[in-house]
Amino acid sequence: MGKTAEQIVMESLENIENWASLGLSQKEIAERLNIGYSTFRQLKTTNLALSALFPSSANIKRFPNDKVKKVEKALYERAIGYEYEQEEHIKVKESGYDERGKKWEKETIQTVSKKVVVPPDVNAAKFYLINRDRRNWKDNPHKVENDKQILHLRKKEAEAKEW
Repeated sequence: MGKTAEQIVMESLENIENWASLGLSQKEIAERLNIGYSTFRQLKTTNLALSALFPSSANIKRFPNDKVKKVEKALYERAIGYEYEQEEHIKVKESGYDERGKKWEKETIQTVSKKVVVPPDVNAAKFYLINRDRRNWKDNPHKVENDKQILHLRKKEAEAKEW
């Protein structure tokens, strides 16, 4: 006999939490578990382990997606530019004369710290702003208004042709 939906959920709690953290919807999670979405919702009300993952008033997106936050932060930093310290290994030659007057040379490798400046990236800034504040940072902020005017003119042309 096959497993019940509750058994499937209990065996998959870790996967459910991972899928939720990746941003999958509850419906997508139910599909991955091969159970009905309505069954999944019903189990949330009766199964304490599952309901702890999805409080009834919260959306599945309550999980902080650390990877997305890291990429978002990196994109922002790339957009405004940043500085960092980098260690480099350099060869240092030393030479001199010993007590008998014989010349000697010695090479050593030293680690030095170097400041690297990454300049702001216009494309990263544009991408960041368009996705964060679409209303004010569109490629063409007048496109909607222009499209409305073109549509209005086309309607007038169509009406004129009917006469």
